[in-house]
Amino acid sequence: MNVRLRAAEPEDREQLARLLAEYLFEFDGRTEPYPFFDAYWTEPDRLPFLVELDGDAIGLILIRVMSDGWSIAEFAVVPARRRLGVGRAAVEALAERAREAEAPYLEAKVNPNNLEALPFWLAVGFHEVPSPDVTVTRRYL
Repeated sequence: MNVRLRAAEPEDREQLARLLAEYLFEFDGRTEPYPFFDAYWTEPDRLPFLVELDGDAIGLILIRVMSDGWSIAEFAVVPARRRLGVGRAAVEALAERAREAEAPYLEAKVNPNNLEALPFWLAVGFHEVPSPDVTVTRRYL
């Protein structure tokens, strides 16, 4: 299995928007546009990535570069490619990029309505950190 994390380019914008819309609809039925999507193409502290399997885009990761680490704003793999190790491989590739950028950690907040998310993040090396309002996981690099 050849999983690759690729920085999305402007010509990938429509494909990334489609993957994101499909994920958000699957997650909570949302059909309105992602409120920060345009910022991923204009703000240097937002990084859009495509997850590719054998050259086909099958997922996405949206990162917010914070002063003390990288926050995963959105992470999705298309349903047909889940539970095959793609997500794990994408997280490993992301961790390598974050290390190269000297980020001390990756962080993922877990929506309480996403029951599959917390076990996934814990399985790929993240740990829960204290937070009053939402479940936060971190993987120190």
